[in-house]
Amino acid sequence: MAAVQEKIKLFDRLGIKVIAASTDAESGAQMMIDEQAITYPVGFGMSQAEIDMLGAFPGERQGKTIVQPAEFLLWPGGKIAASLYATSQLGRMSPREIAVFVKDRS
Repeated sequence: MAAVQEKIKLFDRLGIKVIAASTDAESGAQMMIDEQAITYPVGFGMSQAEIDMLGAFPGERQGKTIVQPAEFLLWPGGKIAASLYATSQLGRMSPREIAVFVKDRS
């Protein structure tokens, strides 16, 4: 999330809107938002039903339910342009790759 924040001005120029979601309760999500100086919207408290709806893989870390990385690029109108599901942090979409993908297809 911090890497995305570093490129948020570029995303703004490209018309890319960023939204994130977390399984953390509001206090935990807010702590991460504050620590990483995140300026884009972050939802919190994702339930197992919401994780299932996204098709993401649930996981567990330190005895808490987490959602493994699930990333979506949506075209205006909500159609999925690209998606990534993972069971670890490896292989996530980099902010640069996202910018290139959008620029190449606009």
